[in-house]
Amino acid sequence: MISIATFRRPDLLSQLLEACTAQATEVDANVRIVVVDNDPRESARSTVAGFPSVEYLAEPTPGIAAARNRGLDATRDADDAIIFVDDDEIPMAGWLRALLAYADQERADIVTGPVEPLITDAVPRWIVSGGFWRRQNSVSGSVPNSVATNNTLLRLAAWRVSGTRFSEALSMKGGSDTEFFRALRAAAPLIVLWCADAVVQEHVIPERANARWLFRRAIRIGNINARYRKRTNALVGGIARISIGAPFIALDFLTHRQPMARSWNMLAHGLGMVGNVFNVDVVEYRRTTNGA
Repeated sequence: MISIATFRRPDLLSQLLEACTAQATEVDANVRIVVVDNDPRESARSTVAGFPSVEYLAEPTPGIAAARNRGLDATRDADDAIIFVDDDEIPMAGWLRALLAYADQERADIVTGPVEPLITDAVPRWIVSGGFWRRQNSVSGSVPNSVATNNTLLRLAAWRVSGTRFSEALSMKGGSDTEFFRALRAAAPLIVLWCADAVVQEHVIPERANARWLFRRAIRIGNINARYRKRTNALVGGIARISIGAPFIALDFLTHRQPMARSWNMLAHGLGMVGNVFNVDVVEYRRTTNGA
């Protein structure tokens, strides 16, 4: 089963569903595709209606964690695995076949793969040259340090034993997927692997192609990282990152005439870690109950 949580992205969702339905017909498996609409106005219903084989579910509780949990609840006894993919992504050719085949070949409980940026001319060049959208990649068979829901297969047997849920307390702050997979891995010994051939591309949407969003996002990642450290370690680690990142940003402007992701993120991660220690977190996904 492919689970897609969505919120007011009809055009991107349509592109994703076209790719998923096409790839589902290419594999020798019974693949269900389920869209969970997190908009109380059910704005995705008309988009999904254009794909008869796709199932539509409405989840009015605001927050990505509630939508992801609804996807888990939609699984059936006959479903062997759930595949999470985001509504701003589009899978590359052979993505689904590679993900399923690798999970079977390695008898893996969790398989995750690369998320590559889909960059258009609308994205400022400094963001590209500074490496701000460079995502993690590795060789197939390596064990990822963390797992997200942007391109991941989870065997349902591993989930059903633990009954782990996405924390709705983190819906607006982010990181509920990181915590979910950490909890799963802590509950039982699981085989968690990287599959380099299962590639999706992520649209770099205009609202995210600016300095403010990138800096806030990096601070939020620091918030998340601090959650899994002792407060003293988070504070010391955060201060160390700030102390190193700040002068390197100045050096980047002297040598490259622009910020570079490594220095920028080190400073922002440090600020996020210190902020978390003092209960000051970025609330990136804030919404009102009516979805605004």
